[in-house]
Amino acid sequence: MRIAYLEDDMAQAELVTHWLKEAGHNCIHLASGREFMSLLRRDTFDILVLDWEVPDMNGYAVLEEVRASGNRTPVLFATQRDDESSIVGALTQGADDYMVKPTKQAELLARIAA
Repeated sequence: MRIAYLEDDMAQAELVTHWLKEAGHNCIHLASGREFMSLLRRDTFDILVLDWEVPDMNGYAVLEEVRASGNRTPVLFATQRDDESSIVGALTQGADDYMVKPTKQAELLARIAA
């Protein structure tokens, strides 16, 4: 599966990217929301994994722009935001799934497979 991954914590990004590649996925990681959107204009993916708190354009704004453009690629949020309003807001805006960090390998892989 081709996965685009938005995460600004480099240690977290390296770990998750390793897990995804180890599971046989092709993962492209970016740390900036604007760079991520630029990538999506040039390329297609099977799933988008988004962190909420990233520089210059947060994950929620990325989701809004993705859905406004008509892009129906599945979106999984993996973020520290665990309040009900953030979770409901992301799902209402069009996220397909939402998991709260710390990210667990087996759970992440299961959610991506689903």
